Amino acid sequence: MEWNFRTQNKIFPQSLHVEVIADYGGGYTTDHAFMEVRNHFFRFDKLNKIKAVTEHPVFAFSTVETGFWIAQEGLHSEHKNLVIFSNTAPRGDIKWIGENRQPFACGLLDNGIPIFAVYAGYNLSFIKDRLKGLWIVKVPNKGTQFRSRDYYPEATMAILNGDLTRLGKEISIKNVPDVPSFAVASVDGYGNLKTTIRKSHLTQAVLNSAIVRIGINKHYRFALNTVGRGIKGKVGDLCMVSGSSGGKGKNYIEIIRLQMRASQDFEIYGPMDDLGKIVIEPVKT
Repeated sequence: MEWNFRTQNKIFPQSLHVEVIADYGGGYTTDHAFMEVRNHFFRFDKLNKIKAVTEHPVFAFSTVETGFWIAQEGLHSEHKNLVIFSNTAPRGDIKWIGENRQPFACGLLDNGIPIFAVYAGYNLSFIKDRLKGLWIVKVPNKGTQFRSRDYYPEATMAILNGDLTRLGKEISIKNVPDVPSFAVASVDGYGNLKTTIRKSHLTQAVLNSAIVRIGINKHYRFALNTVGRGIKGKVGDLCMVSGSSGGKGKNYIEIIRLQMRASQDFEIYGPMDDLGKIVIEPVKT
């Protein structure tokens, strides 16, 4: 497979939008690091191709949330000038699977969107089936604590500007981990829990049950099932609903408490990679 992103004469000046999806702030906040990374992108934009660099913070060390948003933005925003840049990597004793060396990699989606991200954990899992190719980027991966600022923007812009000597070994896409099943993928600003569950993943018994018992993070709660039964909840009700993410007709399930925070019900501050599987059981009424 060859890198076939647009040639320079097809990238108009001040057209590219670089979205930085990273865990620099440790939570849902724009840390100072985002601005430093932004400034270094403009520093290395020698051909004046960038229009904007925006920040998208995710939870600390959460590759599942990073991968979720890489896919949501890259596959469903229909933004042809988008470039996704990401650096979230597991640390310490967090359990995860994937590439142990955590190299910086680049890939190209089948819709033409380029992805630059750390090959580790679930960062690339949600786009696995849509990647046309995936390569290790030739860039130092040690020598500084802040590779996202000191190394990665320069390498990213070099490749976007046509320097294909910066492309290293091609990575087998089949080795990218699959999306973790029945996992919390993201916590939005309202405390809603976005999951990796689709309606098709639910058993018929669950779909037929007006009330379901949901277990997350060793906490269990009863919720209204608005997915299978079409029930409508009232303010304060905990509900299992068809969410807004995942693409048309492939919506991921969300756990919400109407006008309140479902994340508090399960004491979840963020979608950690090792949070464990969600349990959804039918309740006889």
